[in-house]
Amino acid sequence: MINDTSSLADKEYTAQDIDSVTAALRKSFYKGEFHKIIDFGTPLLDYVEKTNFFREERGLRSLITNTFIQLDEFEGAEDLINEGLERAKLKKDTLATISGYIDLSNCYFENEPLKAIIYLKPAAPLVQKVQHPRAQFIVNSNLAELYERVDTLEVAQKHLDISWKLLDMHSSADWRTEFEAVTLHIQGAIFLKQKKYERAIETIKKSLELGYGKFDQRYHIKNYENLMMAYENIEQYKNVTEIRHIYDSLITARYKSEKIKQQNIASSKFKLDQYKQKLLQSQLENEISLQKQAKSDLLLKIFYASSVILIAILGFLFYTRYKRNLLLENLKLKNQQYLEAKEESEKLANKNTQFLSTISHELRTPLYGIVGLSSVFLKDPKFDEHSDDLSSLKFSADYLLSLVNDVLNLNKFSSAEGRQIHKSNFKIRQLISNIAQNFEFLNRKNNNSINITVSEKVPEILYTDKMKISQVLLNLISNACKFTEDGKIEVRVEFLDYKNEQYLLKFMIKDTGKGIPEEEQTNIFNEFAQVQNNQDLGGTGLGLAIVNKILLTLNSKLNLKSTLHKGSEFFFDVWLEAGNHITAEKEELLGFEKLKNKHILIVDDNKINQVVTRKILEQYDMKHQIASNGLEAISFVEEDSFDAILMDINMPIMDGMESSTQIRTFNKTVPIIALTATDYVNENRNLKDYGINDFIIKPYKTEDLLETLTKHITNGKV
Repeated sequence: MINDTSSLADKEYTAQDIDSVTAALRKSFYKGEFHKIIDFGTPLLDYVEKTNFFREERGLRSLITNTFIQLDEFEGAEDLINEGLERAKLKKDTLATISGYIDLSNCYFENEPLKAIIYLKPAAPLVQKVQHPRAQFIVNSNLAELYERVDTLEVAQKHLDISWKLLDMHSSADWRTEFEAVTLHIQGAIFLKQKKYERAIETIKKSLELGYGKFDQRYHIKNYENLMMAYENIEQYKNVTEIRHIYDSLITARYKSEKIKQQNIASSKFKLDQYKQKLLQSQLENEISLQKQAKSDLLLKIFYASSVILIAILGFLFYTRYKRNLLLENLKLKNQQYLEAKEESEKLANKNTQFLSTISHELRTPLYGIVGLSSVFLKDPKFDEHSDDLSSLKFSADYLLSLVNDVLNLNKFSSAEGRQIHKSNFKIRQLISNIAQNFEFLNRKNNNSINITVSEKVPEILYTDKMKISQVLLNLISNACKFTEDGKIEVRVEFLDYKNEQYLLKFMIKDTGKGIPEEEQTNIFNEFAQVQNNQDLGGTGLGLAIVNKILLTLNSKLNLKSTLHKGSEFFFDVWLEAGNHITAEKEELLGFEKLKNKHILIVDDNKINQVVTRKILEQYDMKHQIASNGLEAISFVEEDSFDAILMDINMPIMDGMESSTQIRTFNKTVPIIALTATDYVNENRNLKDYGINDFIIKPYKTEDLLETLTKHITNGKV
């Protein structure tokens, strides 16, 4: 293990030494310890460049390049690769040149396939000149996958055919099985897009069999996704359901591994910034110390040399002034460097937040299908015999959704928009009862009972932000149910005081569960904090942090009493207004019966989403038509009359915003409701600018959809 980078400059290294250090750094890479590679790898790369260890330089440079890619430092990665390409061309090392083109393409492989193709294409003619079958396969296989992703299937198949020939020529190579699995994955994807569904199914199954435990998890996930699409197109829905169980578990595992990976990346970036800042601070302190010492020595010399002639004294003073000015200039420069490093650190933190937000949004789309279909099937008498399985499925989906929402809500309730109070009238007893019903399945599983008590002095109707109160109670009741087995959960609301037409109420959630050790009771309110002995129960560790952020907007805070192995009690006091019975009753009497026979246009490119929304509308006797993109929706609205439009936002050909804008040019009245997985509360855009009346976040409760439809169809206004 390398402990001191200064030793790199003081020691002579052999090729074997460099290979050994590179192997150790490669282990750090797979552990996510990227800061070690930056700290130790970069000075070692300088050493091997100066000493012309060219073969060893190739592997070390590729390792540092991929570290930069993991840290989203694409500019740094490109600089390293281009520098290596120049050196490779000067040395006329064709294999190193090919390796450089592959690394350059990898920078954009996931997010910009067209750009990745441009960087990789020059390697195709070069790889034919070297006797290196592994490199030949990687270039052609990567080009085949990239061309398949941009739907250029003929070119993709041409490169894939070359890959097949290479596999046949090197049947005994140790890399053949893994590479054959990748080739079958790409071939299956091509067959699927060519609508050769039977061949696609056969090929994908073989890829999964050969690749089990060998290739990247994303290939497994994409294989199962393609397999579901193939079965769906030949209407073998039972197989779709079976595969979806495997697919969902892989998605969950990947989400957890991505979360750990992002935490490691964020930690590495933070440690890297700390290292740079400490180094800068140390340099500044040393310089100041040296300057002070120099100044002290000079003053001492002045004292002992007082008899020296006046010209010598003046010359010395001018010299001291020059050194002082030089020190000030150096300090200004170092301070500027420190500020730039700080800004860069903040940018890296923002990138990490943006990545988590993007992953969270992407997860919401498949969750919409799972939560929606399981909710629909639970209400269908035909599926009564599967009610336990469906309840288990819905509970798992709701749990995964809560993890996604935790990540988004942490940022949401820190923003100015999230801190705004949106008041409405609601029945507090009914609200708590509805929230408790969400955990009926979990409480049956854990053999828990739940009791709700609301003091008679508490107003029946409250007027405050219903969503924020719901979010707080949902998190606290969820924790109580999760960490309690064979026990009791008690939810109480008590009256404390009345002043200035407001009621001071105390909310308490008490359980007989595991309890929290005294030394951990302060830390659990921090973000990502979990009780040590409860980590096996999962969760993000964000729930209590979110509760505190919400309560802060209501001028309250969360308190805790807990005894290990005896249980916990969370409670908070909050001033709330009494609501208006008449207004609340009007809101309740809106009713969903008014939706009967209403004609609704569903606009969504996802077939599973179409099925979920269609089944919900059919349960409430609504008519519907389905458009698969925004352009098709415009055509339907021109030809027919609709009572409302449920509009997806992100679609091919024409998205929901452009489609809504076009519809408003000839139809000003039909309500358009965005049905999307994107949380526009956190977006700097106004949907009304596109003619959209309202939006619902997927996955959603059926009641939310029905209430929104009722509101806009009843009002009949744009």
